[in-house]
Amino acid sequence: MSILLADDDLHLATFLSKSLESEGYSVHTALNEDSVISELQRQNYKLIILDLNFGQTDGLKLLEKLRGEGLETPVMVLSARNRVSDRIQSLNLGADDYITKPFSFQELAARTNALLRRKADPALNVLRVEDLELDPGSRKVHRGKHEIKLSPKEFDFLLLLMRRAGETVTRHELLHESWGLEPESDSNLVDVYVNYLRKKVDFTDEPKLIHTVRGAGYRIGRPAPSPAVDPASELSSDAARAEINHTYQLGAFDSMTDALSVQQTPMRALVHSVAHDLAQPLTSIRCFLEVMGMHAGGAKTLPADIKSIEQQADRAISLAKGVSALVREVPVPSGPWISLDALLSDLFNDFIVLLHSGLLTLERQWDSSIQVTSSPVLRHLMVLFLSKLVGRNTRPLVLTISAQANDGRCLLKMKWKAADDSPSPLLDAKGIIAKELAHIQELVYSIGGEMSLTDGRTKIQLKLPAATQGSRQNIVH
Repeated sequence: MSILLADDDLHLATFLSKSLESEGYSVHTALNEDSVISELQRQNYKLIILDLNFGQTDGLKLLEKLRGEGLETPVMVLSARNRVSDRIQSLNLGADDYITKPFSFQELAARTNALLRRKADPALNVLRVEDLELDPGSRKVHRGKHEIKLSPKEFDFLLLLMRRAGETVTRHELLHESWGLEPESDSNLVDVYVNYLRKKVDFTDEPKLIHTVRGAGYRIGRPAPSPAVDPASELSSDAARAEINHTYQLGAFDSMTDALSVQQTPMRALVHSVAHDLAQPLTSIRCFLEVMGMHAGGAKTLPADIKSIEQQADRAISLAKGVSALVREVPVPSGPWISLDALLSDLFNDFIVLLHSGLLTLERQWDSSIQVTSSPVLRHLMVLFLSKLVGRNTRPLVLTISAQANDGRCLLKMKWKAADDSPSPLLDAKGIIAKELAHIQELVYSIGGEMSLTDGRTKIQLKLPAATQGSRQNIVH
């Protein structure tokens, strides 16, 4: 079984491909979008495993593009995003499964096997309605993260509704398909089992999924407009309207919540971004330890693999330090200016593990007499740049920081290059911060600064307020 693994984190991609190959799969790794496209043109893969944090834009854009071009290959999405709305969006754009980081390798292998079995037998395809999932193969049902326990008859009844999701299934059809009863049978079995399912599927704090269609039957999914009044219906017209209005109100509340999430402050969004990068090395570490345990007494672990996982641990520690530095309160500065040398020395004390591990070599080329704005935002920006640099580039780097001051402005340059000859791609500045660029620019402007990036260049340049020769008073050290 051939699998295309699309992930631009070389360490994680290499480890996952080796581990999946040990399970009997043939795995090809694609580190960028062009490689994915060319591989799909070259070979028919049975499964695509796609990391959402892929490329300069988003793995979802690639997924939408592939589905738009008619690709039918099953796609399993890997992501650190664990909100229900993220999961639903991915599934609606064409993903067949969604697994959040850090995940268990055994879970990844099991889901891979399940997707490939479903491709061979369409009757085993997982059915989804909003955040409700029904797996015919395992006969398991989940809503969000909650597993729902159903009796065999309840499961089959729900399966029938979900196979006709969005359609009205008449009571007669439900009677005939579930119990083999003829339409003229006078039975309330359908109503009884609908009530059973509603109690288990329609949680009190979630939008209702099972709806009564007056005078017709039932449907699962979004509520349908109520047809003409039928006095014999189960619900009165007032009750029916109340049910539908309640569902729409809950839906509107979910949309409002999503809108508030989108309108989060720049700093909150950037903390979330670094935390997302942290999921990459944590996934590598967890899977590595798990696979070691699975193969205990088997093939020996290679020194190169041990070295790689040590580096992932160092990356994880540094990114965790970055998140901590971004969220902790910073004392109010006692003056308008701070020594750039003191600021950067304090910054690299937080990231000392990178310098000791060899993942980062620092070249200092700044004038120790330069004084820059003491705004805490500047330190947050430097923490963010360093975190994104090590979070998105998986190779050991040489980072050169230089600074020159003139006429009340400081020109601060950060340039990086690879410290090894690894084939892993070295991301440029836009590849590192493209997704967060708008939030970063907002923070830079808030302290009176400017930022510039050059296409294809591994360099970030900042112009910052700096103390002039006559204003170097009340310096914060």
